Amino acid sequence: MFKHKILVVDDKPENTFSLESMLGADNCEIISASNGNEALRIAYTESLSLILLDVQMPGMDGFEVAKILKENNKTKDVPIIFVTAINKDISFVVKALRGGAVDYLYKPLDIEFTRAKVAAFLRLYETQAELNRKNAELEKINSEKNYYLGVAAHDLRGPLGHIKMFSEYLIDELNEKIDNDQKEYLSIINKSSTFLLRLVDNLLDISKIEAGELKLNHQEIDFSEFMREQISLANPHAQRKNILFNFQPYEGVLSLECDPMHISQVVNNILTNAVKFSAQGTTVTITNELDGDTAVVHITDQGQGIPADELPTIFNAFQKTSVKSTEGEKSTGLGLAIVKKIVEAHGGRIWADSEVGKGTTFSFSLPLEQDYPFNDEE
Repeated sequence: MFKHKILVVDDKPENTFSLESMLGADNCEIISASNGNEALRIAYTESLSLILLDVQMPGMDGFEVAKILKENNKTKDVPIIFVTAINKDISFVVKALRGGAVDYLYKPLDIEFTRAKVAAFLRLYETQAELNRKNAELEKINSEKNYYLGVAAHDLRGPLGHIKMFSEYLIDELNEKIDNDQKEYLSIINKSSTFLLRLVDNLLDISKIEAGELKLNHQEIDFSEFMREQISLANPHAQRKNILFNFQPYEGVLSLECDPMHISQVVNNILTNAVKFSAQGTTVTITNELDGDTAVVHITDQGQGIPADELPTIFNAFQKTSVKSTEGEKSTGLGLAIVKKIVEAHGGRIWADSEVGKGTTFSFSLPLEQDYPFNDEE
């Protein structure tokens, strides 16, 4: 049978004995300490469900003990109830709560009230422990999912690449020897394999990101020149739909530390979407600007726009809006989720504003210099 361990900290033995008698139950084990140092030693070695901590003690007082406990990973989540016979002023209660206590009791203690209070926090502890257990299970399942997803995607990438390559070869070599129906069949094979290959690449990306394996290789770049290069690379795709890219760079030098490869993935995805959901002959406007110590990019299309109720979920994995691409281009539903993770890994943020019938603006910001949540490659 599981027993809650309750640590009672008081420099007066009679107070400790009183609480032990008051709280003694089949499902509780009472451990006592007479000073702050002894309390810390016990807390670091035992798995405690609750701490009843006297405020006024010689040497290290209750506030100091609570502060140290809350700074330690093992004890930071253990609920603390302060017990005092002196400080009944509200300012001391506030200090206790800010110091990490969950409640404050005054001596002399009412037996039934104290028992009820302790029982409530033990139930809370049990609930939290169960949540922690469930979260650990979910993290394990998610980790296994990412592993098998990565393995499957990696194994699929080779055969799909071959299908794409050989379909392109057949289209080129047999162009004059096959009829239009056969050409259409080969074109469908090529387009489908290209889409599936992109889906597999996205699955590999998302599995790495969720597994915490996204590595950033930071370099200092001229951000305006970088944006100009990315627009140039995406331009052939836009020209097929007679869409104009209008770039309005920041006037001045805009140096930025980032991983160019991953940020190019961000820009390419947003530009591709802008073209995908825009009609022939429209314009996509791209601006980059300096906002304090942050670089900001805005990419605005003249497309169909996204309904307001769908905007909050567009960065979720496998999330697609009700808006259809203008010429039947396919979407994996993973691109924006990956983009969001990459931007956040750089310490930035991404958002979208849209109006149905007028178009959409995707914006993202990146710090010019910052310590990033993910480690650089060594």
